[in-house]
Amino acid sequence: MNDGPLQQLYDRLPELAGPVWWFADEQVSGELPAARSDCHVFSNRCDTAQALSAEGFSVSLGDFDVPATLEAPPQTIVYRVSKERPLVNMLINAAMSALPVGGRLLLSGYKNDGVKGYADKAAKVFDASRHIEKCYAGAYVATLTKQGDSDARLPDKDYRQLRLIHESPAMYSKPGIYGWQKIDRGSALLIEQLSDVLASMARAPKRLADLGCGYGYLSIMAAQQLPDCQWLMTDNNATALLASEKNAKVHGLTADIQLADCADGLSGPVDLVLCNPPFHQGFAIEGGLIERFLKAAARLLKRNGEALFVVNQFIPLPRYAAALFAEHELLCEQDGFRVYRLKKMAD
Repeated sequence: MNDGPLQQLYDRLPELAGPVWWFADEQVSGELPAARSDCHVFSNRCDTAQALSAEGFSVSLGDFDVPATLEAPPQTIVYRVSKERPLVNMLINAAMSALPVGGRLLLSGYKNDGVKGYADKAAKVFDASRHIEKCYAGAYVATLTKQGDSDARLPDKDYRQLRLIHESPAMYSKPGIYGWQKIDRGSALLIEQLSDVLASMARAPKRLADLGCGYGYLSIMAAQQLPDCQWLMTDNNATALLASEKNAKVHGLTADIQLADCADGLSGPVDLVLCNPPFHQGFAIEGGLIERFLKAAARLLKRNGEALFVVNQFIPLPRYAAALFAEHELLCEQDGFRVYRLKKMAD
């Protein structure tokens, strides 16, 4: 599915004054633009980084690790705004610091993404002019032109720092991670089913996988019941893995923590998979993600291994799982979520 605001940036990219920086997270979609040698991409998503690298772009993959000192500053920075306000504000701050006087920041998004508000606030906080253009299909592009240097900053909730979000057990998180300030209700429901599932298993699991681990809630909570297990924790978001590494260390988990897109390239076998899969790609609902996570779980599991999935109640998980698992059982339906137990087919 094409994203209108992103397409606007694609269409403008060939004509922009270079060097160009592109801040890209999970919204990359559609037919990608041709790479240009003076365009460098910063991303925290490994799937985004892989797609753009394959097209010939120079890419830095990490927690948007923009260099502090620059030999050749960018003349233009482009950014399709993200869903998380502290992340957007942090990247606007980074852009306005990196740009020379006369440099331009292009922000794109829909009206309900807040792109006009971001542009208005940035123009007031920084010494910058701004122009907002309404484009095809409701997309907006805001252009901020830097007119002078400023030490001002938009509030970004101290984006770079991990912070304690839950005391018992201790959990650390930060902006840029899905649901970073809360305990996800779906994940909590999955953990509530775990003790009964473990009691019914013929053998206690020794190696577990947490697919789409985020800041590591499922692993931390499950490890309280399985303290001697080995963990494979994986996510496509480099920011999330910073928090997972911190939480695994705090709780003494023996964990292999890997940056991967739906566990691509990772190896099993594991005895049990825990997963609260995303169903959004960028700003759009993407049902194919559920199927990809189910395929990853089936691939990683050993013969007769099991998986626990929690999904929103409108996701037809049994339909996707039928070809991959021998059995599926609905364990719980509550608060708009369903928790399923899946058993892998015998080889």
